[in-house]
Amino acid sequence: MFRKVSICVLFALGFALLIPVAADAQKIELRSAKIYIREIPPQTEKALALLETALEKDPGNNEAHYLLGLIHYRKGNFDLMFQNWEAVTFNDLDRKDREQFRNTLGSMIRTNYQVGQQSYEKQEYADAAKFYGRSVNATSLLQDILRSVGKDDEAEEADGLEAAKQQGYLYWGYAALNAGDYEGSRTALEQLAEADPDRFEAWDGLVNVYYNTQAWDKVLIASNRVIELSEEVDLNTYLIMRNAYFEVADTAGVISTYERAIEAYPEEKTMYRDLSSIQTNRGNLADAIVVLEKGTAALPEDQDLLRYLGTNYYNKGLSDRDAGDVEAASAAFSGAVESMNKLLELEPKSIEAHDILGDTYVGLASIETDEARKMELFNTGDGHQKKKMELITSGEGK
Repeated sequence: MFRKVSICVLFALGFALLIPVAADAQKIELRSAKIYIREIPPQTEKALALLETALEKDPGNNEAHYLLGLIHYRKGNFDLMFQNWEAVTFNDLDRKDREQFRNTLGSMIRTNYQVGQQSYEKQEYADAAKFYGRSVNATSLLQDILRSVGKDDEAEEADGLEAAKQQGYLYWGYAALNAGDYEGSRTALEQLAEADPDRFEAWDGLVNVYYNTQAWDKVLIASNRVIELSEEVDLNTYLIMRNAYFEVADTAGVISTYERAIEAYPEEKTMYRDLSSIQTNRGNLADAIVVLEKGTAALPEDQDLLRYLGTNYYNKGLSDRDAGDVEAASAAFSGAVESMNKLLELEPKSIEAHDILGDTYVGLASIETDEARKMELFNTGDGHQKKKMELITSGEGK
Protein backbone atom coordinates (compact mmCIF):
# COMPACT_ATOMS: atom_id res chain seq x y z
CA MET A 1 0.00 0.00 0.00
CA PHE A 2 2.81 2.42 0.91
CA ARG A 3 4.57 1.76 -2.38
CA LYS A 4 1.43 2.52 -4.46
CA VAL A 5 0.81 5.81 -2.69
CA SER A 6 4.39 6.86 -3.23
CA ILE A 7 4.15 6.21 -6.95
CA CYS A 8 0.95 8.30 -7.22
CA VAL A 9 2.52 11.19 -5.34
CA LEU A 10 5.57 11.11 -7.55
CA PHE A 11 3.41 11.04 -10.70
CA ALA A 12 1.35 14.04 -9.54
CA LEU A 13 4.53 15.92 -8.65
CA GLY A 14 6.01 15.20 -12.07
CA PHE A 15 2.85 16.37 -13.87
CA ALA A 16 2.82 19.61 -11.88
CA LEU A 17 6.41 20.24 -12.88
CA LEU A 18 5.41 19.91 -16.55
CA ILE A 19 2.85 22.77 -16.42
CA PRO A 20 5.34 25.64 -16.21
CA VAL A 21 7.46 23.92 -18.86
CA ALA A 22 4.47 23.89 -21.28
CA ALA A 23 3.64 27.51 -20.42
CA ASP A 24 7.23 28.57 -21.00
CA ALA A 25 7.24 26.74 -24.35
CA GLN A 26 4.10 28.57 -25.38
CA LYS A 27 5.64 31.92 -24.43
CA ILE A 28 8.64 31.07 -26.54
CA GLU A 29 6.36 30.21 -29.49
CA LEU A 30 4.54 33.52 -29.18
CA ARG A 31 7.79 35.49 -28.80
CA SER A 32 9.29 33.76 -31.80
CA ALA A 33 6.15 34.38 -33.85
CA LYS A 34 6.33 38.09 -33.05
CA ILE A 35 9.95 38.19 -34.15
CA TYR A 36 9.08 36.48 -37.45
CA ILE A 37 6.20 38.95 -38.01
CA ARG A 38 8.47 41.97 -37.42
CA GLU A 39 11.29 40.79 -39.68
CA ILE A 40 11.77 42.51 -43.02
CA PRO A 41 10.37 40.89 -45.00
CA PRO A 42 8.13 39.11 -42.46
CA GLN A 43 8.52 35.34 -42.25
CA THR A 44 4.77 34.89 -42.23
CA GLU A 45 4.58 31.13 -42.71
CA LYS A 46 6.93 30.41 -39.82
CA ALA A 47 4.96 32.74 -37.57
CA LEU A 48 1.70 31.15 -38.72
CA ALA A 49 2.92 27.64 -37.89
CA LEU A 50 4.08 28.67 -34.40
CA LEU A 51 0.80 30.42 -33.61
CA GLU A 52 -1.31 27.53 -34.81
CA THR A 53 0.74 25.23 -32.59
CA ALA A 54 0.21 27.58 -29.67
CA LEU A 55 -3.56 27.51 -30.23
CA GLU A 56 -3.57 23.72 -30.42
CA LYS A 57 -2.09 23.70 -26.93
CA ASP A 58 -4.29 26.52 -25.63
CA PRO A 59 -7.33 27.17 -27.88
CA GLY A 60 -8.28 30.28 -25.91
CA ASN A 61 -4.90 31.99 -25.99
CA ASN A 62 -5.73 35.68 -26.48
CA GLU A 63 -2.44 36.82 -27.94
CA ALA A 64 -2.23 33.91 -30.36
CA HIS A 65 -5.71 34.70 -31.72
CA TYR A 66 -4.76 38.35 -32.12
CA LEU A 67 -1.50 37.64 -33.95
CA LEU A 68 -3.07 34.99 -36.17
CA GLY A 69 -5.81 37.44 -37.12
CA LEU A 70 -3.19 40.04 -37.98
CA ILE A 71 -1.38 37.58 -40.23
CA HIS A 72 -4.60 36.53 -41.96
CA TYR A 73 -5.45 40.20 -42.50
CA ARG A 74 -2.10 40.80 -44.18
CA LYS A 75 -2.50 37.66 -46.30
CA GLY A 76 -6.02 38.69 -47.35
CA ASN A 77 -7.70 35.77 -45.60
CA PHE A 78 -10.40 37.97 -44.12
CA ASP A 79 -12.85 35.26 -43.06
CA LEU A 80 -10.10 33.63 -40.98
CA MET A 81 -9.07 37.04 -39.66
CA PHE A 82 -12.58 37.69 -38.35
CA GLN A 83 -12.73 34.19 -36.90
CA ASN A 84 -9.58 34.80 -34.86
CA TRP A 85 -10.28 38.39 -33.89
CA GLU A 86 -13.81 37.63 -32.72
CA ALA A 87 -12.18 35.35 -30.14
CA VAL A 88 -9.93 38.14 -28.82
CA THR A 89 -10.59 39.85 -25.48
CA PHE A 90 -9.64 43.40 -26.38
CA ASN A 91 -8.91 44.63 -22.86
CA ASP A 92 -6.38 41.81 -22.30
CA LEU A 93 -4.13 43.04 -25.12
CA ASP A 94 -1.28 45.43 -24.39
CA ARG A 95 -1.66 49.08 -25.33
CA LYS A 96 0.25 48.82 -28.60
CA ASP A 97 -1.77 45.81 -29.80
CA ARG A 98 -5.05 47.45 -28.83
CA GLU A 99 -4.13 50.48 -30.89
CA GLN A 100 -3.15 48.37 -33.88
CA PHE A 101 -6.35 46.32 -33.52
CA ARG A 102 -8.51 49.44 -33.68
CA ASN A 103 -6.54 51.09 -36.47
CA THR A 104 -6.60 47.96 -38.61
CA LEU A 105 -10.37 47.66 -38.32
CA GLY A 106 -10.82 51.37 -39.03
CA SER A 107 -8.73 51.06 -42.17
CA MET A 108 -10.71 48.00 -43.29
CA ILE A 109 -14.00 49.83 -42.84
CA ARG A 110 -12.97 52.83 -44.92
CA THR A 111 -11.05 51.02 -47.65
CA ASN A 112 -13.61 48.30 -48.30
CA TYR A 113 -16.52 50.74 -48.31
CA GLN A 114 -14.78 52.95 -50.86
CA VAL A 115 -13.82 50.03 -53.09
CA GLY A 116 -17.35 48.69 -52.74
CA GLN A 117 -18.74 51.99 -54.03
CA GLN A 118 -16.37 51.95 -56.97
CA SER A 119 -17.35 48.37 -57.85
CA TYR A 120 -21.05 49.19 -57.53
CA GLU A 121 -20.72 52.16 -59.87
CA LYS A 122 -19.01 49.91 -62.40
CA GLN A 123 -21.88 47.40 -61.96
CA GLU A 124 -19.45 44.80 -60.63
CA TYR A 125 -22.07 43.75 -58.11
CA ALA A 126 -20.54 40.52 -56.81
CA ASP A 127 -17.32 42.34 -55.95
CA ALA A 128 -19.24 45.26 -54.47
CA ALA A 129 -21.19 42.91 -52.19
CA LYS A 130 -17.95 41.32 -51.00
CA PHE A 131 -16.36 44.66 -50.12
CA TYR A 132 -19.46 46.09 -48.47
CA GLY A 133 -19.88 42.92 -46.43
CA ARG A 134 -16.30 43.09 -45.26
CA SER A 135 -16.71 46.73 -44.27
CA VAL A 136 -19.87 45.93 -42.30
CA ASN A 137 -18.26 43.00 -40.49
CA ALA A 138 -15.26 45.13 -39.55
CA THR A 139 -17.62 47.82 -38.26
CA SER A 140 -19.51 45.33 -36.09
CA LEU A 141 -16.29 44.00 -34.63
CA LEU A 142 -14.98 47.49 -33.94
CA GLN A 143 -18.24 48.40 -32.23
CA ASP A 144 -17.97 45.30 -30.05
CA ILE A 145 -14.44 46.08 -28.88
CA LEU A 146 -15.26 49.74 -28.25
CA ARG A 147 -18.20 48.78 -26.08
CA SER A 148 -16.12 46.17 -24.27
CA VAL A 149 -13.85 48.93 -22.94
CA GLY A 150 -16.65 50.03 -20.64
CA LYS A 151 -16.12 53.76 -21.03
CA ASP A 152 -18.61 56.37 -22.19
CA ASP A 153 -16.39 57.85 -24.91
CA GLU A 154 -15.80 54.48 -26.56
CA ALA A 155 -19.48 53.54 -26.28
CA GLU A 156 -20.43 56.84 -27.91
CA GLU A 157 -17.90 56.21 -30.69
CA ALA A 158 -19.43 52.75 -31.26
CA ASP A 159 -22.92 54.26 -31.51
CA GLY A 160 -21.63 56.80 -34.00
CA LEU A 161 -20.64 53.99 -36.37
CA GLU A 162 -24.19 52.62 -36.53
CA ALA A 163 -25.54 54.85 -39.31
CA ALA A 164 -22.61 54.04 -41.60
CA LYS A 165 -22.96 50.33 -40.83
CA GLN A 166 -26.64 50.37 -41.72
CA GLN A 167 -25.83 52.09 -45.01
CA GLY A 168 -23.25 49.39 -45.62
CA TYR A 169 -25.90 46.72 -45.04
CA LEU A 170 -28.15 48.47 -47.56
CA TYR A 171 -25.51 48.62 -50.31
CA TRP A 172 -24.36 45.10 -49.53
CA GLY A 173 -27.93 43.81 -49.80
CA TYR A 174 -28.65 45.52 -53.12
CA ALA A 175 -25.28 44.63 -54.62
CA ALA A 176 -25.85 40.98 -53.75
CA LEU A 177 -29.40 41.17 -55.10
CA ASN A 178 -28.15 42.56 -58.41
CA ALA A 179 -25.54 39.80 -58.52
CA GLY A 180 -28.22 37.13 -58.01
CA ASP A 181 -26.84 36.21 -54.59
CA TYR A 182 -30.20 36.03 -52.84
CA GLU A 183 -28.85 34.44 -49.68
CA GLY A 184 -26.25 37.16 -49.24
CA SER A 185 -28.81 39.84 -49.98
CA ARG A 186 -31.26 38.32 -47.50
CA THR A 187 -28.61 38.25 -44.78
CA ALA A 188 -27.71 41.91 -45.24
CA LEU A 189 -31.22 43.30 -45.67
CA GLU A 190 -32.69 41.31 -42.79
CA GLN A 191 -29.95 42.66 -40.55
CA LEU A 192 -30.85 46.16 -41.70
CA ALA A 193 -34.56 45.60 -41.13
CA GLU A 194 -33.82 44.26 -37.67
CA ALA A 195 -31.71 47.32 -36.84
CA ASP A 196 -34.27 49.73 -38.30
CA PRO A 197 -37.73 48.13 -38.75
CA ASP A 198 -39.01 51.25 -40.53
CA ARG A 199 -36.31 51.29 -43.19
CA PHE A 200 -38.31 51.24 -46.43
CA GLU A 201 -35.36 50.28 -48.65
CA ALA A 202 -34.68 47.16 -46.59
CA TRP A 203 -38.21 45.82 -47.00
CA ASP A 204 -38.38 46.82 -50.67
CA GLY A 205 -35.23 44.81 -51.38
CA LEU A 206 -36.50 41.88 -49.30
CA VAL A 207 -39.69 41.74 -51.38
CA ASN A 208 -37.53 40.86 -54.39
CA VAL A 209 -35.28 38.49 -52.44
CA TYR A 210 -38.21 36.54 -51.02
CA TYR A 211 -40.05 36.52 -54.35
CA ASN A 212 -37.05 35.12 -56.21
CA THR A 213 -36.57 32.43 -53.55
CA GLN A 214 -40.32 31.64 -53.46
CA ALA A 215 -40.64 32.41 -49.76
CA TRP A 216 -44.27 33.37 -50.26
CA ASP A 217 -45.26 34.04 -46.64
CA LYS A 218 -42.28 36.35 -46.27
CA VAL A 219 -43.16 38.07 -49.54
CA LEU A 220 -46.52 38.97 -48.01
CA ILE A 221 -44.93 40.31 -44.82
CA ALA A 222 -42.35 42.38 -46.72
CA SER A 223 -44.88 43.70 -49.25
CA ASN A 224 -47.19 44.85 -46.49
CA ARG A 225 -44.32 46.66 -44.79
CA VAL A 226 -43.40 48.39 -48.07
CA ILE A 227 -47.00 49.54 -48.52
CA GLU A 228 -47.18 50.74 -44.91
CA LEU A 229 -43.95 52.69 -45.15
CA SER A 230 -44.25 54.16 -48.64
CA GLU A 231 -46.03 57.38 -49.53
CA GLU A 232 -46.42 56.16 -53.10
CA VAL A 233 -46.33 52.40 -53.59
CA ASP A 234 -45.12 51.05 -56.91
CA LEU A 235 -47.80 49.03 -58.71
CA ASN A 236 -45.37 46.15 -59.03
CA THR A 237 -45.43 45.70 -55.24
CA TYR A 238 -49.16 44.97 -55.40
CA LEU A 239 -48.64 42.58 -58.30
CA ILE A 240 -45.94 40.69 -56.40
CA MET A 241 -48.21 40.49 -53.36
CA ARG A 242 -51.05 39.25 -55.57
CA ASN A 243 -48.83 36.53 -57.03
CA ALA A 244 -47.77 35.43 -53.55
CA TYR A 245 -51.41 35.09 -52.51
CA PHE A 246 -52.05 33.06 -55.65
CA GLU A 247 -49.15 30.77 -54.74
CA VAL A 248 -50.54 30.09 -51.26
CA ALA A 249 -54.04 29.65 -52.70
CA ASP A 250 -55.50 32.54 -50.72
CA THR A 251 -58.18 33.95 -53.04
CA ALA A 252 -59.45 36.37 -50.40
CA GLY A 253 -55.92 37.78 -50.17
CA VAL A 254 -55.75 38.11 -53.96
CA ILE A 255 -59.05 40.03 -54.03
CA SER A 256 -58.00 42.25 -51.13
CA THR A 257 -54.74 43.07 -52.90
CA TYR A 258 -56.55 44.06 -56.08
CA GLU A 259 -58.86 46.29 -54.06
CA ARG A 260 -55.89 47.98 -52.41
CA ALA A 261 -54.20 48.40 -55.80
CA ILE A 262 -57.34 50.00 -57.24
CA GLU A 263 -57.43 52.49 -54.39
CA ALA A 264 -53.81 53.39 -55.06
CA TYR A 265 -54.09 53.28 -58.89
CA PRO A 266 -57.71 54.15 -59.80
CA GLU A 267 -56.82 54.68 -63.46
CA GLU A 268 -55.13 51.30 -63.96
CA LYS A 269 -57.78 49.47 -65.96
CA THR A 270 -56.10 46.05 -65.76
CA MET A 271 -56.87 45.98 -62.04
CA TYR A 272 -60.61 46.31 -62.69
CA ARG A 273 -60.48 43.80 -65.52
CA ASP A 274 -58.57 41.15 -63.58
CA LEU A 275 -60.54 41.52 -60.35
CA SER A 276 -63.87 41.37 -62.18
CA SER A 277 -62.67 38.25 -63.99
CA ILE A 278 -61.84 36.58 -60.68
CA GLN A 279 -65.28 37.43 -59.31
CA THR A 280 -66.95 36.19 -62.50
CA ASN A 281 -65.09 32.89 -62.37
CA ARG A 282 -66.21 32.47 -58.78
CA GLY A 283 -69.80 33.02 -59.87
CA ASN A 284 -70.00 36.40 -58.13
CA LEU A 285 -71.49 38.39 -61.01
CA ALA A 286 -72.83 41.09 -58.71
CA ASP A 287 -69.36 41.67 -57.24
CA ALA A 288 -67.83 41.70 -60.72
CA ILE A 289 -70.35 44.37 -61.76
CA VAL A 290 -69.51 46.50 -58.70
CA VAL A 291 -65.82 46.40 -59.70
CA LEU A 292 -66.55 47.30 -63.32
CA GLU A 293 -68.94 50.10 -62.37
CA LYS A 294 -66.14 51.56 -60.29
CA GLY A 295 -63.79 51.15 -63.24
CA THR A 296 -66.09 52.85 -65.74
CA ALA A 297 -66.65 55.69 -63.27
CA ALA A 298 -62.88 56.22 -63.06
CA LEU A 299 -62.35 55.64 -66.79
CA PRO A 300 -65.64 56.58 -68.50
CA GLU A 301 -64.20 56.38 -72.02
CA ASP A 302 -62.59 53.00 -71.69
CA GLN A 303 -64.35 50.77 -74.20
CA ASP A 304 -62.99 47.50 -72.84
CA LEU A 305 -64.40 48.11 -69.37
CA LEU A 306 -67.79 49.02 -70.86
CA ARG A 307 -67.80 45.76 -72.85
CA TYR A 308 -66.95 43.74 -69.75
CA LEU A 309 -69.63 45.56 -67.79
CA GLY A 310 -72.33 44.97 -70.42
CA THR A 311 -71.42 41.29 -70.70
CA ASN A 312 -71.59 40.78 -66.93
CA TYR A 313 -74.91 42.60 -66.68
CA TYR A 314 -76.32 40.42 -69.48
CA ASN A 315 -75.10 37.19 -67.87
CA LYS A 316 -76.51 38.26 -64.51
CA GLY A 317 -79.84 38.98 -66.18
CA LEU A 318 -79.94 35.44 -67.58
CA SER A 319 -78.99 33.97 -64.20
CA ASP A 320 -81.62 35.98 -62.32
CA ARG A 321 -84.27 35.12 -64.91
CA ASP A 322 -83.52 31.42 -64.67
CA ALA A 323 -83.70 31.69 -60.88
CA GLY A 324 -87.17 33.20 -61.21
CA ASP A 325 -86.19 36.67 -59.99
CA VAL A 326 -87.82 38.77 -62.71
CA GLU A 327 -87.20 42.09 -60.99
CA ALA A 328 -83.47 41.46 -60.58
CA ALA A 329 -83.26 40.15 -64.16
CA SER A 330 -84.93 43.30 -65.49
CA ALA A 331 -82.49 45.52 -63.57
CA ALA A 332 -79.50 43.54 -64.84
CA PHE A 333 -80.66 43.57 -68.49
CA SER A 334 -81.27 47.31 -68.18
CA GLY A 335 -77.72 47.71 -66.89
CA ALA A 336 -76.43 45.91 -69.98
CA VAL A 337 -78.44 48.20 -72.27
CA GLU A 338 -77.14 51.31 -70.52
CA SER A 339 -73.47 50.27 -70.68
CA MET A 340 -73.70 49.17 -74.34
CA ASN A 341 -75.37 52.42 -75.34
CA LYS A 342 -72.47 54.26 -73.72
CA LEU A 343 -70.11 52.11 -75.74
CA LEU A 344 -71.95 52.95 -78.95
CA GLU A 345 -71.62 56.63 -78.16
CA LEU A 346 -67.85 56.13 -78.10
CA GLU A 347 -67.74 53.67 -80.98
CA PRO A 348 -70.91 53.52 -83.15
CA LYS A 349 -69.46 50.70 -85.23
CA SER A 350 -68.84 48.36 -82.31
CA ILE A 351 -69.81 44.84 -83.36
CA GLU A 352 -69.83 43.56 -79.78
CA ALA A 353 -72.07 46.35 -78.52
CA HIS A 354 -74.74 45.56 -81.10
CA ASP A 355 -74.37 41.84 -80.42
CA ILE A 356 -74.86 42.22 -76.67
CA LEU A 357 -77.74 44.66 -77.17
CA GLY A 358 -79.44 42.25 -79.54
CA ASP A 359 -79.26 39.43 -77.00
CA THR A 360 -80.18 41.71 -74.10
CA TYR A 361 -83.39 42.94 -75.73
CA VAL A 362 -84.36 39.34 -76.39
CA GLY A 363 -83.71 38.68 -72.68
CA LEU A 364 -85.95 41.60 -71.72
CA ALA A 365 -88.65 40.29 -74.04
CA SER A 366 -88.47 36.90 -72.38
CA ILE A 367 -89.57 38.34 -69.02
CA GLU A 368 -92.12 40.78 -70.43
CA THR A 369 -95.79 39.87 -69.93
CA ASP A 370 -97.30 42.52 -72.23
CA GLU A 371 -97.40 41.04 -75.73
CA ALA A 372 -97.08 44.37 -77.53
CA ARG A 373 -94.10 45.36 -75.44
CA LYS A 374 -92.60 41.90 -75.89
CA MET A 375 -92.79 42.23 -79.67
CA GLU A 376 -91.27 45.70 -79.51
CA LEU A 377 -88.30 44.39 -77.53
CA PHE A 378 -87.82 41.47 -79.94
CA ASN A 379 -87.82 43.85 -82.91
CA THR A 380 -85.29 46.15 -81.23
CA GLY A 381 -83.03 43.20 -80.53
CA ASP A 382 -83.39 41.96 -84.09
CA GLY A 383 -82.42 45.41 -85.36
CA HIS A 384 -79.16 45.30 -83.40
CA GLN A 385 -78.38 41.80 -84.69
CA LYS A 386 -78.92 42.97 -88.27
CA LYS A 387 -76.67 45.96 -87.63
CA LYS A 388 -74.02 43.62 -86.26
CA MET A 389 -74.13 41.48 -89.44
CA GLU A 390 -74.02 44.59 -91.62
CA LEU A 391 -70.88 45.79 -89.84
CA ILE A 392 -69.26 42.36 -90.20
CA THR A 393 -70.04 41.87 -93.90
CA SER A 394 -69.07 45.42 -94.84
CA GLY A 395 -65.83 45.22 -92.96
CA GLU A 396 -66.60 48.51 -91.21
CA GLY A 397 -67.17 46.95 -87.82
CA LYS A 398 -64.87 47.58 -84.90
